[in-house]
Amino acid sequence: MHWKFWLPLLLIPVIYLAIAFAMTLITPEVSSSKSLNFERLKVSDDNTIKASALETFEARDGQAISYAHYPADTDLKVILLHGSGYHGSYLAPLASYLASQGTADVYVPNIRGHHGSGDTRGDINHIGQLEDDLVDFINLIREIDPDARIVIGGHSSGGALAMRFASSDNDTPVEAYFGLAPFLGPDAPVMPETDSGWAHISLPRIIGLSMLNNVGIHWLDNRETIRFNMPDAYRDGTETLAYSWRLMSNYALHRDYEPDIAGIPDASLVIVGRDDEALNADAFPDLFKGMSTDVQLIDNMDHFGVVLDERAMEALNSWLSER
Repeated sequence: MHWKFWLPLLLIPVIYLAIAFAMTLITPEVSSSKSLNFERLKVSDDNTIKASALETFEARDGQAISYAHYPADTDLKVILLHGSGYHGSYLAPLASYLASQGTADVYVPNIRGHHGSGDTRGDINHIGQLEDDLVDFINLIREIDPDARIVIGGHSSGGALAMRFASSDNDTPVEAYFGLAPFLGPDAPVMPETDSGWAHISLPRIIGLSMLNNVGIHWLDNRETIRFNMPDAYRDGTETLAYSWRLMSNYALHRDYEPDIAGIPDASLVIVGRDDEALNADAFPDLFKGMSTDVQLIDNMDHFGVVLDERAMEALNSWLSER
């Protein structure tokens, strides 16, 4: 057959790769003055609950992962995961409350790629590494207390990571899971009509990297695909305001989010504030309809309120007390 017949077919992969590589050149940019209500985190010095001092453990790849511990004399251990852009210190009031009630012995790890965890801020080595770190962390807790009963939960992206872990193929026994205003991904019906202004992606770069990943090319997976809009007044150098493709992808549900949600065990809880500026709270009950997940919506509560408001703390504490 004449070479002119084969030439267009041979050009298809070349064109495919050229388009993919070209799209990866477009960086994410923060393009809004709006953001989440960080004022909610601002408290006076006299009533600030200080985060526990950070400790570290060695993950399977030898890198150090930091965590804070809020001890209580109980075999119920809660691993509480922070949301995107920062680290676990803002969860200190919630962790301290649960521990002070004697309900749970609480561990708050800083997710790899964030302050004090891993060798590279804003990046991980491969997608799936965050699940590996959780398995290593659970094993560490069980070395300390062989009778430990583990509950995993988190706020925002941390809630999504808890759900992702719940539905993953691992044989690590976990008692229950919870999500506090969990971010379920851009395609989930819980996304609000109005953008909160917090997260800014480069959609072309995401598409380009997805195309490359589809053909087994991963050497550009360290490129930034998302940036976060934290007001200057709330920055102290410990924040992580940009994620690579692989960290962004791992720190969330899979793009096809429905199997992840369906894979959550019966013993699970979701709490969302009705005034959450980053989520459509009213869409959560329908999304979990037909499941045994306990979905609680709380009035007059925003995205950070769900981890700081006493009503949310009491609701989570009550649910954990039944475990």
